[in-house]
Amino acid sequence: MKLMKKSVLFLGIALAALITTTSAVLAHDMLTEGTVLTVAPTKLEIRSPNKATKKDETVAFVIDKNTKVTRGDKSVSYAHAKIEKGERIVVVVDTDAPKKMVATQLRLQAK
Repeated sequence: MKLMKKSVLFLGIALAALITTTSAVLAHDMLTEGTVLTVAPTKLEIRSPNKATKKDETVAFVIDKNTKVTRGDKSVSYAHAKIEKGERIVVVVDTDAPKKMVATQLRLQAK
């Protein structure tokens, strides 16, 4: 009976590890770090270094009602974030989403 309990416990742990690993592999988030160029109600443009060419390029992101914004360790709305030109930012995009370049998360330094 003890062997059966150990086997079931081991299978449970293995299954939990498999589910956790699979969900992490399936989520394809792309992080882009850069400096804010323009801020609009539904669009954000940043200047970010291209890893291949080592040159800065402008990258545009769509902002929607589902975009989460954190300033420091606090969640704020996009409007209340008061994002300024020249500010450092990290933009997270789900590359598997049907719409391309929609920001799922914006990370800003605390003010």
